[in-house]
Amino acid sequence: MNNKTRALVLWRAEHSLLSVEDLASAAGMQTGIVESFVRYRLIEPSPNLGFDQLFPASTVDRLHRIVHLRQDLGVNLAGVAVILRMTDHMEALQKEVEVLRGR
Repeated sequence: MNNKTRALVLWRAEHSLLSVEDLASAAGMQTGIVESFVRYRLIEPSPNLGFDQLFPASTVDRLHRIVHLRQDLGVNLAGVAVILRMTDHMEALQKEVEVLRGR
C-alpha cells in the first residue's frame, strides 16, 4: 500500500467514511442496490471529497430505514424519498426547538 493510499484509508477511518462497497457490506446489501439508492438520491455521499463517493457511517442506519420502508411496509421509491425528506425535516425542526429552549 503506497503512502497516498494509506493516508486516504486513515483519513476515511478517522472521519468514519465508507466507500459504496464498505457501506453495502456494513448494511448487508449488494453494492448495486446501494448505487441505485444513490441514483434516486435516497442517500448522498459527503460533499467535496473528490471523485470517490464516501458516505458517513450514519448512512447505514438510513439504508436500514429504506429497506424497512420498502420490504416491510411496501413503500415505493418515490414514497421512500418523501418519507425520508419529511423525517429529515422533522428532525431538523426538533433540533431547532431544542436550541430555542436553551438546552
